[in-house]
Amino acid sequence: MQYEWLIVDGYNLLHHADGLAEMLQSDIQGARHRLVRMVEETAHNMARQTTIVFDGRAAGSDPALSSKHLEVFFSPGNLSADSVIERLVCASPYPGNILVVTSDHAEHDTVSSAGAQTMSSEEFMAKCVADSKRTISKRTPPGKEPKLGDLFPDGL
Repeated sequence: MQYEWLIVDGYNLLHHADGLAEMLQSDIQGARHRLVRMVEETAHNMARQTTIVFDGRAAGSDPALSSKHLEVFFSPGNLSADSVIERLVCASPYPGNILVVTSDHAEHDTVSSAGAQTMSSEEFMAKCVADSKRTISKRTPPGKEPKLGDLFPDGL
């Protein structure tokens, strides 16, 4: 199903991404960057717009991590990412067109009761991993190394 808006609980998802949770200890910026790039394609295939919300000290977006269809947003110091996500869902005139990715049970219950759909972080990361493998392997014959052209979308 194609959603209008995919909202991701950033740190919740980061803790469910293999290798990135450990990276948080030494390179928080790098871990966030790798996560965003890891989910970009899957997110774009699932929704027209994606917002990844991280807990932060100063509110705002990160233009270095954002792209045309994906926005990275940091919650203000007085609110958690969960609170921001809940407010975004509740403020939407069509919460049924929103998919929230989180494994936080309280967050799941809150956004579900507002009408949004939910997906666990584990399920979403598994989809991202499967999509990344499928992108290369579907165009590469078995036993062959992928070539640069294998990475371009069909029809180019």
